Amino acid sequence: MILRLTLRRVGLGLAALALGGLLVGWSGVIYVGASGGHWAATEWFLHWVMRNSVRTRALALEAPDLSHPALLDRGAGHYATGCAPCHGAPGERQNPIVQASLPPPPEFTRRFDEWTPEELFRIVQHGVRYSGMPAWVAIERHDEIWAMVAFLEALPEMTPEEYRRLAFGPGGARQPSSGLIGIDAINTGGPAPPMQEALADCARCHGMDGRGRDNDAFPILAGQSEAYLRETLLAFSHGTRHSGMMQPPAARADDAVLGEIAGHYARQPRPPVAAPAEPALLAEGERIARQGIPAEGVPACLSCHGGAALARNPSYPALHGQHASYLENQLVQWQAGTRGGGPYRALMQTIAGRLTPEQNKAVAAWFAAQDAARD
Repeated sequence: MILRLTLRRVGLGLAALALGGLLVGWSGVIYVGASGGHWAATEWFLHWVMRNSVRTRALALEAPDLSHPALLDRGAGHYATGCAPCHGAPGERQNPIVQASLPPPPEFTRRFDEWTPEELFRIVQHGVRYSGMPAWVAIERHDEIWAMVAFLEALPEMTPEEYRRLAFGPGGARQPSSGLIGIDAINTGGPAPPMQEALADCARCHGMDGRGRDNDAFPILAGQSEAYLRETLLAFSHGTRHSGMMQPPAARADDAVLGEIAGHYARQPRPPVAAPAEPALLAEGERIARQGIPAEGVPACLSCHGGAALARNPSYPALHGQHASYLENQLVQWQAGTRGGGPYRALMQTIAGRLTPEQNKAVAAWFAAQDAARD
Protein backbone atom coordinates (compact mmCIF):
# COMPACT_ATOMS: atom_id res chain seq x y z
CA MET A 1 0.00 0.00 0.00
CA ILE A 2 2.79 2.42 0.96
CA LEU A 3 4.74 1.52 -2.18
CA ARG A 4 1.68 2.11 -4.36
CA LEU A 5 1.11 5.51 -2.75
CA THR A 6 4.75 6.46 -3.23
CA LEU A 7 4.69 5.48 -6.91
CA ARG A 8 1.50 7.49 -7.38
CA ARG A 9 3.12 10.55 -5.86
CA VAL A 10 6.22 10.13 -8.01
CA GLY A 11 4.03 9.81 -11.08
CA LEU A 12 2.05 12.90 -10.20
CA GLY A 13 5.26 14.82 -9.56
CA LEU A 14 6.70 13.84 -12.93
CA ALA A 15 3.43 14.75 -14.65
CA ALA A 16 3.47 18.16 -12.92
CA LEU A 17 7.04 18.77 -14.04
CA ALA A 18 6.18 17.81 -17.63
CA LEU A 19 3.12 20.04 -17.59
CA GLY A 20 5.14 22.89 -16.12
CA GLY A 21 7.77 22.50 -18.86
CA LEU A 22 5.07 22.59 -21.53
CA LEU A 23 3.55 25.69 -19.99
CA VAL A 24 6.91 27.47 -19.90
CA GLY A 25 7.55 26.53 -23.52
CA TRP A 26 4.05 27.64 -24.54
CA SER A 27 4.42 30.97 -22.75
CA GLY A 28 7.31 32.06 -25.00
CA VAL A 29 9.40 33.38 -22.09
CA ILE A 30 12.40 31.25 -23.12
CA TYR A 31 14.59 33.40 -25.33
CA VAL A 32 15.84 31.62 -28.45
CA GLY A 33 17.52 34.55 -30.19
CA ALA A 34 21.17 34.10 -31.19
CA SER A 35 22.00 37.56 -29.81
CA GLY A 36 21.35 36.54 -26.22
CA GLY A 37 24.04 33.91 -25.81
CA HIS A 38 24.10 31.04 -23.34
CA TRP A 39 24.77 31.14 -19.64
CA ALA A 40 28.41 30.28 -19.00
CA ALA A 41 27.38 27.00 -17.34
CA THR A 42 25.17 26.07 -20.31
CA GLU A 43 27.91 26.83 -22.83
CA TRP A 44 30.43 24.79 -20.83
CA PHE A 45 28.03 21.85 -20.54
CA LEU A 46 27.14 21.78 -24.26
CA HIS A 47 30.80 21.92 -25.30
CA TRP A 48 31.73 19.28 -22.72
CA VAL A 49 29.06 16.92 -24.05
CA MET A 50 30.20 17.52 -27.64
CA ARG A 51 33.87 16.88 -26.80
CA ASN A 52 33.04 13.64 -25.00
CA SER A 53 30.81 12.44 -27.84
CA VAL A 54 33.45 13.11 -30.48
CA ARG A 55 36.23 11.55 -28.40
CA THR A 56 34.26 8.35 -27.76
CA ARG A 57 33.24 7.87 -31.39
CA ALA A 58 36.77 8.50 -32.62
CA LEU A 59 38.21 5.64 -30.57
CA ALA A 60 37.51 3.11 -33.32
CA LEU A 61 39.35 5.16 -35.97
CA GLU A 62 42.99 5.19 -37.00
CA ALA A 63 44.16 7.97 -39.29
CA PRO A 64 45.94 6.90 -42.50
CA ASP A 65 49.07 8.62 -43.76
CA LEU A 66 47.98 12.22 -44.32
CA SER A 67 51.27 13.53 -45.72
CA HIS A 68 50.56 13.09 -49.45
CA PRO A 69 50.50 16.54 -51.14
CA ALA A 70 47.49 15.56 -53.25
CA LEU A 71 45.36 15.42 -50.10
CA LEU A 72 45.95 19.12 -49.51
CA ASP A 73 44.84 19.97 -53.04
CA ARG A 74 41.64 17.97 -52.68
CA GLY A 75 40.81 19.42 -49.30
CA ALA A 76 41.61 23.02 -50.27
CA GLY A 77 39.28 23.07 -53.26
CA HIS A 78 36.29 22.16 -51.11
CA TYR A 79 37.32 24.28 -48.13
CA ALA A 80 37.35 27.49 -50.15
CA THR A 81 33.67 27.24 -51.05
CA GLY A 82 32.25 24.97 -48.36
CA CYS A 83 34.09 26.05 -45.20
CA ALA A 84 35.92 29.38 -45.57
CA PRO A 85 32.73 31.52 -45.62
CA CYS A 86 32.12 30.49 -41.99
CA HIS A 87 35.55 29.56 -40.66
CA GLY A 88 37.80 32.01 -42.47
CA ALA A 89 41.07 31.25 -44.24
CA PRO A 90 44.64 32.58 -44.35
CA GLY A 91 44.31 36.17 -45.49
CA GLU A 92 40.49 36.04 -45.25
CA ARG A 93 38.74 37.06 -42.05
CA GLN A 94 35.52 35.47 -40.89
CA ASN A 95 32.37 37.18 -42.06
CA PRO A 96 30.82 39.30 -39.27
CA ILE A 97 27.43 37.76 -40.10
CA VAL A 98 28.51 34.23 -39.18
CA GLN A 99 30.34 35.53 -36.11
CA ALA A 100 26.94 36.70 -34.86
CA SER A 101 25.55 33.14 -34.91
CA LEU A 102 25.25 31.02 -31.77
CA PRO A 103 27.61 29.38 -31.23
CA PRO A 104 29.95 31.33 -33.52
CA PRO A 105 31.96 29.01 -35.79
CA PRO A 106 35.60 28.64 -34.70
CA GLU A 107 38.39 30.39 -36.60
CA PHE A 108 40.26 27.62 -38.39
CA THR A 109 43.47 29.52 -39.03
CA ARG A 110 44.58 28.87 -35.46
CA ARG A 111 46.03 25.52 -34.41
CA PHE A 112 43.97 22.35 -33.99
CA ASP A 113 46.03 20.96 -31.13
CA GLU A 114 42.90 20.19 -29.08
CA TRP A 115 41.58 17.78 -31.75
CA THR A 116 43.25 14.60 -32.97
CA PRO A 117 42.97 13.70 -36.69
CA GLU A 118 40.50 10.97 -35.78
CA GLU A 119 38.32 13.45 -33.88
CA LEU A 120 38.44 15.92 -36.76
CA PHE A 121 37.31 13.08 -39.03
CA ARG A 122 34.22 12.48 -36.91
CA ILE A 123 33.33 16.17 -36.82
CA VAL A 124 33.72 16.59 -40.58
CA GLN A 125 31.86 13.35 -41.27
CA HIS A 126 28.84 13.85 -39.02
CA GLY A 127 28.82 17.57 -38.18
CA VAL A 128 27.63 18.91 -34.82
CA ARG A 129 23.97 19.28 -33.86
CA TYR A 130 22.63 22.69 -32.82
CA SER A 131 25.79 24.43 -34.05
CA GLY A 132 25.20 24.98 -37.76
CA MET A 133 28.04 22.54 -38.60
CA PRO A 134 26.59 20.21 -41.27
CA ALA A 135 27.47 16.59 -41.89
CA TRP A 136 29.50 15.63 -44.95
CA VAL A 137 27.23 15.28 -47.97
CA ALA A 138 28.48 11.73 -48.63
CA ILE A 139 29.42 10.40 -45.18
CA GLU A 140 30.50 7.08 -46.67
CA ARG A 141 33.32 8.71 -48.69
CA HIS A 142 36.05 8.32 -46.09
CA ASP A 143 38.76 9.11 -48.65
CA GLU A 144 37.34 12.62 -49.14
CA ILE A 145 36.92 13.23 -45.43
CA TRP A 146 40.53 12.23 -44.70
CA ALA A 147 41.62 14.69 -47.39
CA MET A 148 39.74 17.42 -45.51
CA VAL A 149 41.40 16.39 -42.26
CA ALA A 150 44.84 16.57 -43.89
CA PHE A 151 44.05 20.07 -45.11
CA LEU A 152 42.70 21.23 -41.75
CA GLU A 153 45.81 19.93 -40.00
CA ALA A 154 48.02 21.97 -42.34
CA LEU A 155 45.82 25.08 -42.45
CA PRO A 156 47.09 26.95 -39.36
CA GLU A 157 50.64 27.10 -40.76
CA MET A 158 49.65 28.19 -44.28
CA THR A 159 50.51 31.57 -45.70
CA PRO A 160 47.80 33.42 -47.63
CA GLU A 161 49.77 32.84 -50.84
CA GLU A 162 49.99 29.09 -50.27
CA TYR A 163 46.31 28.88 -49.42
CA ARG A 164 45.28 30.71 -52.59
CA ARG A 165 47.50 28.45 -54.69
CA LEU A 166 45.98 25.31 -53.17
CA ALA A 167 42.39 26.53 -53.20
CA PHE A 168 42.23 28.36 -56.53
CA GLY A 169 44.94 26.78 -58.63
CA PRO A 170 48.49 27.77 -59.57
CA GLY A 171 47.46 31.33 -60.48
CA GLY A 172 45.79 31.82 -57.12
CA ALA A 173 43.18 34.03 -58.82
CA ARG A 174 39.84 34.63 -57.19
CA GLN A 175 36.54 35.99 -58.46
CA PRO A 176 35.37 38.15 -55.55
CA SER A 177 31.59 37.92 -55.94
CA SER A 178 31.41 34.13 -55.86
CA GLY A 179 34.69 32.94 -54.42
CA LEU A 180 35.57 31.11 -57.63
CA ILE A 181 38.69 31.25 -59.70
CA GLY A 182 38.60 34.17 -62.11
CA ILE A 183 38.88 33.88 -65.87
CA ASP A 184 39.01 36.80 -68.27
CA ALA A 185 35.52 36.22 -69.59
CA ILE A 186 34.09 36.57 -66.09
CA ASN A 187 35.84 39.74 -64.98
CA THR A 188 33.77 42.07 -67.12
CA GLY A 189 32.06 43.98 -64.33
CA GLY A 190 28.67 42.25 -64.65
CA PRO A 191 27.21 38.94 -63.48
CA ALA A 192 28.98 35.92 -64.93
CA PRO A 193 26.98 33.85 -67.43
CA PRO A 194 25.98 30.52 -65.83
CA MET A 195 28.26 28.46 -68.06
CA GLN A 196 31.31 30.63 -67.38
CA GLU A 197 30.73 30.69 -63.64
CA ALA A 198 30.20 26.93 -63.44
CA LEU A 199 33.24 26.27 -65.61
CA ALA A 200 35.31 28.54 -63.38
CA ASP A 201 34.17 26.44 -60.43
CA CYS A 202 35.43 23.30 -62.21
CA ALA A 203 38.70 24.92 -63.26
CA ARG A 204 39.80 25.55 -59.69
CA CYS A 205 40.57 21.84 -59.38
CA HIS A 206 40.50 20.39 -62.89
CA GLY A 207 42.01 23.32 -64.80
CA MET A 208 40.50 24.90 -67.86
CA ASP A 209 42.31 22.25 -69.91
CA GLY A 210 40.94 19.33 -67.86
CA ARG A 211 44.37 18.08 -66.84
CA GLY A 212 44.04 18.85 -63.15
CA ARG A 213 47.08 19.76 -61.06
CA ASP A 214 50.70 18.68 -61.38
CA ASN A 215 49.98 15.68 -59.16
CA ASP A 216 47.28 13.01 -59.10
CA ALA A 217 44.90 14.95 -56.85
CA PHE A 218 42.18 15.16 -59.50
CA PRO A 219 41.17 12.94 -62.43
CA ILE A 220 42.02 13.88 -65.99
CA LEU A 221 38.89 15.07 -67.80
CA ALA A 222 40.50 16.19 -71.05
CA GLY A 223 39.47 14.11 -74.03
CA GLN A 224 36.93 12.03 -72.11
CA SER A 225 33.74 11.35 -74.05
CA GLU A 226 31.11 14.08 -73.82
CA ALA A 227 28.38 11.53 -73.14
CA TYR A 228 30.23 10.04 -70.20
CA LEU A 229 31.14 13.41 -68.69
CA ARG A 230 27.56 14.64 -69.02
CA GLU A 231 26.12 11.52 -67.37
CA THR A 232 28.73 11.74 -64.60
CA LEU A 233 27.92 15.38 -63.85
CA LEU A 234 24.20 14.62 -63.86
CA ALA A 235 24.81 11.69 -61.51
CA PHE A 236 26.64 14.01 -59.10
CA SER A 237 23.95 16.66 -59.44
CA HIS A 238 21.08 14.26 -58.81
CA GLY A 239 22.87 12.36 -56.04
CA THR A 240 23.25 8.94 -57.67
CA ARG A 241 27.05 9.28 -57.62
CA HIS A 242 28.30 10.07 -54.16
CA SER A 243 30.89 12.73 -53.36
CA GLY A 244 30.92 15.46 -50.76
CA MET A 245 33.27 17.40 -53.01
CA MET A 246 31.51 17.01 -56.36
CA GLN A 247 27.82 16.88 -55.49
CA PRO A 248 27.58 20.49 -54.20
CA PRO A 249 29.17 22.21 -57.23
CA ALA A 250 27.31 19.97 -59.68
CA ALA A 251 24.01 20.75 -57.96
CA ARG A 252 24.61 24.50 -58.35
CA ALA A 253 24.35 24.24 -62.14
CA ASP A 254 21.33 23.17 -64.18
CA ASP A 255 21.40 20.19 -66.54
CA ALA A 256 21.98 22.31 -69.65
CA VAL A 257 25.04 23.99 -68.15
CA LEU A 258 26.41 20.63 -67.05
CA GLY A 259 26.09 19.46 -70.64
CA GLU A 260 28.07 22.48 -71.84
CA ILE A 261 30.80 21.77 -69.32
CA ALA A 262 30.96 18.17 -70.52
CA GLY A 263 31.38 19.38 -74.08
CA HIS A 264 34.15 21.79 -73.10
CA TYR A 265 36.28 19.14 -71.41
CA ALA A 266 35.59 16.53 -74.09
CA ARG A 267 37.14 18.91 -76.66
CA GLN A 268 40.40 19.33 -74.74
CA PRO A 269 43.40 17.29 -75.97
CA ARG A 270 44.43 14.32 -73.87
CA PRO A 271 47.77 14.92 -72.07
CA PRO A 272 50.83 12.74 -72.77
CA VAL A 273 51.20 9.62 -70.64
CA ALA A 274 53.82 9.54 -67.90
CA ALA A 275 52.98 6.57 -65.68
CA PRO A 276 55.97 4.24 -65.15
CA ALA A 277 55.28 1.03 -63.24
CA GLU A 278 56.90 -2.33 -62.58
CA PRO A 279 56.90 -4.62 -65.64
CA ALA A 280 55.35 -7.49 -63.68
CA LEU A 281 52.54 -5.25 -62.47
CA LEU A 282 51.86 -4.00 -66.00
CA ALA A 283 51.85 -7.55 -67.35
CA GLU A 284 49.27 -8.66 -64.79
CA GLY A 285 47.16 -5.59 -65.50
CA GLU A 286 47.28 -6.22 -69.25
CA ARG A 287 46.21 -9.83 -68.73
CA ILE A 288 43.14 -8.72 -66.80
CA ALA A 289 42.37 -5.91 -69.24
CA ARG A 290 42.57 -8.16 -72.30
CA GLN A 291 41.42 -11.53 -70.98
CA GLY A 292 39.53 -10.81 -67.79
CA ILE A 293 39.45 -13.44 -65.04
CA PRO A 294 37.03 -16.08 -66.34
CA ALA A 295 37.19 -18.20 -63.18
CA GLU A 296 35.90 -15.23 -61.16
CA GLY A 297 33.35 -14.05 -63.70
CA VAL A 298 35.36 -10.93 -64.56
CA PRO A 299 35.14 -10.00 -68.27
CA ALA A 300 37.98 -8.33 -70.13
CA CYS A 301 38.09 -4.65 -69.20
CA LEU A 302 38.61 -3.75 -72.84
CA SER A 303 35.26 -5.29 -73.74
CA CYS A 304 33.77 -2.03 -72.39
CA HIS A 305 36.74 0.34 -72.17
CA GLY A 306 38.64 -0.50 -75.36
CA GLY A 307 38.57 1.64 -78.48
CA ALA A 308 35.93 -0.38 -80.36
CA ALA A 309 33.68 -0.60 -77.30
CA LEU A 310 33.93 3.15 -76.65
CA ALA A 311 32.98 3.82 -80.27
CA ARG A 312 29.86 1.71 -79.79
CA ASN A 313 28.91 3.19 -76.43
CA PRO A 314 30.47 6.55 -75.53
CA SER A 315 28.71 6.42 -72.16
CA TYR A 316 31.50 4.13 -70.95
CA PRO A 317 34.54 6.06 -69.66
CA ALA A 318 37.90 5.99 -71.40
CA LEU A 319 40.47 4.79 -68.86
CA HIS A 320 43.69 5.12 -70.85
CA GLY A 321 46.16 7.68 -69.53
CA GLN A 322 44.15 8.26 -66.34
CA HIS A 323 45.99 8.50 -63.00
CA ALA A 324 46.58 5.02 -61.61
CA SER A 325 45.77 6.17 -58.08
CA TYR A 326 42.42 7.56 -59.24
CA LEU A 327 41.47 4.36 -61.09
CA GLU A 328 42.49 2.21 -58.14
CA ASN A 329 40.47 4.34 -55.73
CA GLN A 330 37.39 4.11 -57.96
CA LEU A 331 37.61 0.32 -57.87
CA VAL A 332 37.89 0.46 -54.08
CA GLN A 333 34.81 2.71 -53.92
CA TRP A 334 32.90 0.34 -56.20
CA GLN A 335 33.82 -2.58 -53.96
CA ALA A 336 32.77 -0.72 -50.81
CA GLY A 337 29.45 0.31 -52.36
CA THR A 338 30.19 3.99 -51.73
CA ARG A 339 30.69 5.32 -55.24
CA GLY A 340 27.41 5.29 -57.13
CA GLY A 341 27.42 6.51 -60.71
CA GLY A 342 25.55 6.77 -63.97
CA PRO A 343 23.16 4.35 -65.67
CA TYR A 344 25.69 1.47 -65.76
CA ARG A 345 26.72 1.66 -62.10
CA ALA A 346 25.20 -1.68 -61.09
CA LEU A 347 27.18 -3.50 -63.79
CA MET A 348 30.51 -2.03 -62.73
CA GLN A 349 29.91 -2.56 -59.03
CA THR A 350 29.31 -6.26 -59.64
CA ILE A 351 32.49 -6.66 -61.70
CA ALA A 352 34.72 -4.61 -59.40
CA GLY A 353 33.57 -6.64 -56.41
CA ARG A 354 35.31 -9.70 -57.86
CA LEU A 355 38.80 -8.14 -57.98
CA THR A 356 41.42 -8.34 -55.26
CA PRO A 357 43.36 -5.27 -54.05
CA GLU A 358 46.41 -6.52 -55.95
CA GLN A 359 44.37 -6.88 -59.15
CA ASN A 360 42.96 -3.36 -58.63
CA LYS A 361 46.48 -1.97 -58.51
CA ALA A 362 47.66 -3.94 -61.54
CA VAL A 363 44.83 -3.07 -63.90
CA ALA A 364 44.90 0.59 -62.81
CA ALA A 365 48.64 0.77 -63.50
CA TRP A 366 48.22 -0.75 -66.97
CA PHE A 367 45.46 1.63 -68.08
CA ALA A 368 47.41 4.60 -66.72
CA ALA A 369 50.36 3.64 -68.94
CA GLN A 370 48.31 3.50 -72.17
CA ASP A 371 48.26 6.47 -74.53
CA ALA A 372 45.21 5.26 -76.46
CA ALA A 373 42.15 3.10 -75.92
CA ARG A 374 43.62 -0.01 -77.51
CA ASP A 375 41.67 -3.24 -77.98
